[in-house]
Amino acid sequence: MKLSTLLCLLIGGLIAAPLSAALAPVDGSLSEAELYSLYVKRHDMTIEFAHLALAHGADKAVRAAAEDLAGAHSEARQKLERVARDRHLMLAPPEHDISTILLEQARGTLEGKEGRSFDTAWVGLAHTWLSNLILDNNRTVKAHIAAELQPVAQEHTSWLFHQSAHIDKLLKKFK
Repeated sequence: MKLSTLLCLLIGGLIAAPLSAALAPVDGSLSEAELYSLYVKRHDMTIEFAHLALAHGADKAVRAAAEDLAGAHSEARQKLERVARDRHLMLAPPEHDISTILLEQARGTLEGKEGRSFDTAWVGLAHTWLSNLILDNNRTVKAHIAAELQPVAQEHTSWLFHQSAHIDKLLKKFK
């Protein structure tokens, strides 16, 4: 494992602790609306992250992966909104989340990079991004939701893991 990946995972772990306190309502659990709102926020931030590669990526495979990532998260966001609407849930994405921090870090890391340097950095960041979302979902989010919402969180983790596998294939090309 690269040192930068290890550092990002460590930072993600440090971020998750205060995030868990911020996520947890007074009774210690997230409601269904709050869970869906959190996922909508993460989809939005992931779409913005993907757009960085769509705008600046030089390699065709990087742009294709970014397009797939943006499309998948856009579709998932729309699905969540439909479910919330059908269940009469009000969505209110949190202002701050681990995904907002990851996006800020990604923008800083990618600033001034172009060509192969940008592509390599973006692919590494995409791997770290999805790893952090998986880790946070498993450690933080699942700890703050009721038993009846656990299948939703598990499905979300599996969905993210599938995307991670696609990025991991690309990561091998840019090592």
